[in-house]
Amino acid sequence: MNLNDKVNDYDKFAKKRHYEVTNGMKKSLRFVEKPMMISMLPNLEGKRILMLGCGTAEESEILGKYNPKKITGIDISEKSIAIAKASYPTCDFYVGDMLDLPFKENEFDFIFSSLAISHVEDKDRVFKELYRILDNNGELLFSVGHPIRFATEKINHNDTSYHVIGFESGSNGKHVLGNYMSHSKQVNYFKDNEVLEEFIAPPSYFFETLMNNNFIVENFKESRCIDECKEIDEAYYERFKELPQFMGFLAKKQKTN
Repeated sequence: MNLNDKVNDYDKFAKKRHYEVTNGMKKSLRFVEKPMMISMLPNLEGKRILMLGCGTAEESEILGKYNPKKITGIDISEKSIAIAKASYPTCDFYVGDMLDLPFKENEFDFIFSSLAISHVEDKDRVFKELYRILDNNGELLFSVGHPIRFATEKINHNDTSYHVIGFESGSNGKHVLGNYMSHSKQVNYFKDNEVLEEFIAPPSYFFETLMNNNFIVENFKESRCIDECKEIDEAYYERFKELPQFMGFLAKKQKTN
């Protein structure tokens, strides 16, 4: 890692990311995460939608096909929002922090968040904010990294790298590989020197945190690579049709007395 490279430097990689996503170059999004999220969408007709942590807002094209009333996006990256404004002028975009959103109570009917909530450690505070800005019976759909993929331990054996969860058979029980049950920081390094820090947790953590913040979980899915990928990259397809990279949650705001 270059010492000049910053963790979660969304501005630096905004333009590159927008190009790759809009041209279908991100296999994990094109063949895995986006199909999962689209399959979980509720009825959006006439809804006021917020894209939370929208980045350069490519999902506005997907969501716009379902006849919403209005689409709004917010992201912490100024450069990402500048690209979003130029690319999708019919939507409204804001620079802001998901822990302190600049919106009124009950302002949205639906919140869509793709792989953004995992970058924030205090998810309890995030869900409190989302509950506040959702209208009664409003819904939240979000995706995060799956611990099967992102809470593994990377080991090298015979010049081959493996991502492993398990334990050493016959040991005293202390040699555990991976941390599936922890809500823990993961740092991922990419070939272009992008460094992303995330906080990965098991499904049970999200179920509990959502319920503690008065959400009812309506749907839950673990991602599976779609068949279309097989013609593009068979090895990738075979790996991620069986091993989930992501998980998605659809939750509804529950009114409190």
